Amino acid sequence: MPLKNLCTILLLLIITLASSLAQAQPKEVTDAQMAEFIAAIENDAKKLREVLEQTEYRSDLDKQRTVEFTIDTFKIERMMQLRLSIDYSTAGMVNAGSDTEEEYDKILNKYYQLLLSRLNDKDKETLKQSQRNWIAFRDSEQQLNRLLTDESYSGGGTMQSLIAMSRSLELTKKRVFEIHQYLCRIY
Repeated sequence: MPLKNLCTILLLLIITLASSLAQAQPKEVTDAQMAEFIAAIENDAKKLREVLEQTEYRSDLDKQRTVEFTIDTFKIERMMQLRLSIDYSTAGMVNAGSDTEEEYDKILNKYYQLLLSRLNDKDKETLKQSQRNWIAFRDSEQQLNRLLTDESYSGGGTMQSLIAMSRSLELTKKRVFEIHQYLCRIY
Protein backbone atom coordinates (compact mmCIF):
# COMPACT_ATOMS: atom_id res chain seq x y z
CA MET A 1 0.00 0.00 0.00
CA PRO A 2 1.49 3.34 -0.97
CA LEU A 3 2.51 5.61 1.89
CA LYS A 4 0.10 8.30 0.68
CA ASN A 5 -2.89 5.94 1.01
CA LEU A 6 -1.72 4.77 4.42
CA CYS A 7 -1.42 8.38 5.62
CA THR A 8 -4.89 9.14 4.28
CA ILE A 9 -6.36 6.13 6.07
CA LEU A 10 -4.59 7.05 9.31
CA LEU A 11 -5.80 10.64 9.02
CA LEU A 12 -9.38 9.43 8.48
CA LEU A 13 -9.09 7.13 11.50
CA ILE A 14 -7.77 9.97 13.65
CA ILE A 15 -10.57 12.28 12.50
CA THR A 16 -13.17 9.57 13.17
CA LEU A 17 -11.70 8.82 16.59
CA ALA A 18 -11.51 12.52 17.50
CA SER A 19 -15.09 13.01 16.35
CA SER A 20 -16.24 10.03 18.44
CA LEU A 21 -14.39 11.29 21.48
CA ALA A 22 -15.83 14.77 21.05
CA GLN A 23 -19.33 13.32 20.97
CA ALA A 24 -18.60 11.21 24.04
CA GLN A 25 -17.53 14.16 26.18
CA PRO A 26 -19.58 14.70 29.30
CA LYS A 27 -22.07 17.51 29.02
CA GLU A 28 -23.84 19.47 31.70
CA VAL A 29 -27.35 18.18 32.35
CA THR A 30 -29.90 20.67 31.05
CA ASP A 31 -33.22 21.63 32.64
CA ALA A 32 -35.02 19.92 29.76
CA GLN A 33 -33.11 16.70 30.41
CA MET A 34 -33.89 16.93 34.12
CA ALA A 35 -37.59 17.26 33.27
CA GLU A 36 -37.30 14.19 31.03
CA PHE A 37 -35.50 12.30 33.79
CA ILE A 38 -38.19 13.16 36.33
CA ALA A 39 -40.95 12.00 33.98
CA ALA A 40 -39.11 8.76 33.19
CA ILE A 41 -38.38 8.10 36.86
CA GLU A 42 -42.02 8.66 37.82
CA ASN A 43 -43.10 6.24 35.09
CA ASP A 44 -40.56 3.64 36.20
CA ALA A 45 -41.52 4.15 39.85
CA LYS A 46 -45.15 3.52 38.97
CA LYS A 47 -44.22 0.22 37.31
CA LEU A 48 -42.03 -0.73 40.25
CA ARG A 49 -44.85 0.06 42.67
CA GLU A 50 -47.18 -2.26 40.75
CA VAL A 51 -44.66 -5.10 41.06
CA LEU A 52 -44.01 -4.40 44.74
CA GLU A 53 -47.73 -4.29 45.50
CA GLN A 54 -48.02 -7.91 44.30
CA THR A 55 -45.40 -9.16 46.79
CA GLU A 56 -46.32 -10.87 50.07
CA TYR A 57 -45.61 -8.90 53.25
CA ARG A 58 -45.93 -9.59 56.99
CA SER A 59 -48.69 -7.03 57.31
CA ASP A 60 -50.33 -4.13 55.53
CA LEU A 61 -48.15 -1.75 57.53
CA ASP A 62 -45.01 -3.63 56.50
CA LYS A 63 -46.17 -3.53 52.89
CA GLN A 64 -46.80 0.22 53.04
CA ARG A 65 -43.40 0.93 54.62
CA THR A 66 -41.45 -1.35 52.31
CA VAL A 67 -43.09 -0.15 49.11
CA GLU A 68 -42.75 3.52 50.04
CA PHE A 69 -39.11 3.16 51.10
CA THR A 70 -38.19 1.18 48.01
CA ILE A 71 -39.81 3.77 45.75
CA ASP A 72 -38.18 6.67 47.61
CA THR A 73 -34.69 5.20 47.33
CA PHE A 74 -35.27 4.01 43.75
CA LYS A 75 -36.08 7.54 42.61
CA ILE A 76 -32.95 8.97 44.22
CA GLU A 77 -30.63 6.32 42.82
CA ARG A 78 -32.17 6.43 39.36
CA MET A 79 -31.82 10.20 39.15
CA MET A 80 -28.15 9.93 40.00
CA GLN A 81 -27.65 7.24 37.34
CA LEU A 82 -29.37 9.31 34.68
CA ARG A 83 -27.42 12.44 35.54
CA LEU A 84 -24.13 10.55 35.42
CA SER A 85 -25.04 9.09 32.03
CA ILE A 86 -24.88 12.66 30.66
CA ASP A 87 -22.24 14.33 32.83
CA TYR A 88 -19.68 11.85 34.07
CA SER A 89 -16.96 14.44 34.57
CA THR A 90 -15.50 14.77 38.06
CA ALA A 91 -17.50 17.95 38.60
CA GLY A 92 -20.63 16.21 37.29
CA MET A 93 -20.10 13.30 39.67
CA VAL A 94 -19.54 15.64 42.62
CA ASN A 95 -22.66 17.66 41.79
CA ALA A 96 -24.81 14.57 41.27
CA GLY A 97 -23.47 13.02 44.46
CA SER A 98 -24.06 16.16 46.50
CA ASP A 99 -27.62 16.44 45.18
CA THR A 100 -28.15 12.75 45.91
CA GLU A 101 -26.97 13.27 49.48
CA GLU A 102 -29.46 16.15 49.84
CA GLU A 103 -32.26 13.88 48.64
CA TYR A 104 -31.23 11.15 51.06
CA ASP A 105 -31.16 13.74 53.83
CA LYS A 106 -34.75 14.65 52.99
CA ILE A 107 -35.93 11.06 53.28
CA LEU A 108 -33.78 10.62 56.39
CA ASN A 109 -35.89 13.34 57.98
CA LYS A 110 -39.07 11.72 56.66
CA TYR A 111 -38.30 8.28 58.11
CA TYR A 112 -36.88 9.75 61.31
CA GLN A 113 -40.20 11.55 61.85
CA LEU A 114 -42.12 8.34 61.11
CA LEU A 115 -40.02 6.42 63.62
CA LEU A 116 -40.37 9.18 66.19
CA SER A 117 -44.16 9.16 65.78
CA ARG A 118 -44.26 5.40 66.46
CA LEU A 119 -42.38 5.62 69.77
CA ASN A 120 -43.93 6.13 73.18
CA ASP A 121 -43.49 9.66 74.51
CA LYS A 122 -41.08 8.48 77.21
CA ASP A 123 -38.87 6.74 74.58
CA LYS A 124 -38.68 9.54 72.02
CA GLU A 125 -35.74 11.21 73.78
CA THR A 126 -33.61 8.11 73.18
CA LEU A 127 -34.11 8.40 69.43
CA LYS A 128 -33.54 12.16 69.53
CA GLN A 129 -30.27 11.69 71.42
CA SER A 130 -29.19 8.96 69.02
CA GLN A 131 -29.85 11.26 66.07
CA ARG A 132 -27.97 14.15 67.72
CA ASN A 133 -25.03 11.80 68.28
CA TRP A 134 -25.16 10.64 64.68
CA ILE A 135 -25.24 14.23 63.40
CA ALA A 136 -22.17 15.06 65.54
CA PHE A 137 -20.43 11.95 64.15
CA ARG A 138 -21.38 12.81 60.58
CA ASP A 139 -20.19 16.38 60.95
CA SER A 140 -16.84 15.33 62.43
CA GLU A 141 -16.38 12.72 59.67
CA GLN A 142 -17.10 15.34 57.02
CA GLN A 143 -14.62 17.70 58.66
CA LEU A 144 -11.96 14.98 58.66
CA ASN A 145 -12.77 14.17 55.04
CA ARG A 146 -12.34 17.80 54.01
CA LEU A 147 -9.07 17.98 55.93
CA LEU A 148 -7.71 14.92 54.15
CA THR A 149 -8.46 16.41 50.73
CA ASP A 150 -5.82 19.03 51.45
CA GLU A 151 -2.89 18.74 49.08
CA SER A 152 -0.45 18.26 51.96
CA TYR A 153 -2.20 14.98 52.86
CA SER A 154 -3.61 13.70 49.59
CA GLY A 155 -1.33 15.13 46.97
CA GLY A 156 -4.26 17.16 45.67
CA GLY A 157 -6.17 16.62 42.49
CA THR A 158 -9.77 16.91 41.49
CA MET A 159 -10.51 13.34 42.57
CA GLN A 160 -10.20 14.40 46.22
CA SER A 161 -13.51 16.27 46.04
CA LEU A 162 -15.13 13.16 44.61
CA ILE A 163 -13.73 10.98 47.38
CA ALA A 164 -14.95 13.40 50.07
CA MET A 165 -18.40 13.70 48.51
CA SER A 166 -18.68 9.94 48.18
CA ARG A 167 -17.93 9.43 51.87
CA SER A 168 -20.45 12.08 52.87
CA LEU A 169 -23.13 10.47 50.69
CA GLU A 170 -22.28 7.06 52.14
CA LEU A 171 -22.76 8.33 55.72
CA THR A 172 -26.20 9.83 55.05
CA LYS A 173 -27.42 6.94 52.93
CA LYS A 174 -26.34 4.42 55.58
CA ARG A 175 -28.24 6.35 58.26
CA VAL A 176 -31.40 6.38 56.13
CA PHE A 177 -31.25 2.59 55.91
CA GLU A 178 -30.57 2.28 59.65
CA ILE A 179 -33.56 4.45 60.55
CA HIS A 180 -35.74 2.51 58.13
CA GLN A 181 -34.61 -0.79 59.69
CA TYR A 182 -35.55 0.53 63.14
CA LEU A 183 -38.93 1.52 61.79
CA CYS A 184 -39.44 -1.94 60.29
CA ARG A 185 -38.86 -3.54 63.69
CA ILE A 186 -41.93 -1.79 65.08
CA TYR A 187 -45.29 -3.42 64.41
